[in-house]
Amino acid sequence: MKTRKFGRINWTVSEIGYGMWGIGGWTESDDILSAKSLDLAVEHGVNFFDTAWGY
Repeated sequence: MKTRKFGRINWTVSEIGYGMWGIGGWTESDDILSAKSLDLAVEHGVNFFDTAWGY
């Protein structure tokens, strides 16, 4: 996974972010599938997670 520095705090974050909007009881979401997807993203080096309430 390619990374880059994030803003003035200079954290190293993955270039690909994981949008978590559909996780956690949203209509028609599947928590088991969501957990597997999240695990796979982490295994591949994703460390930037978007947890915004809405997009």
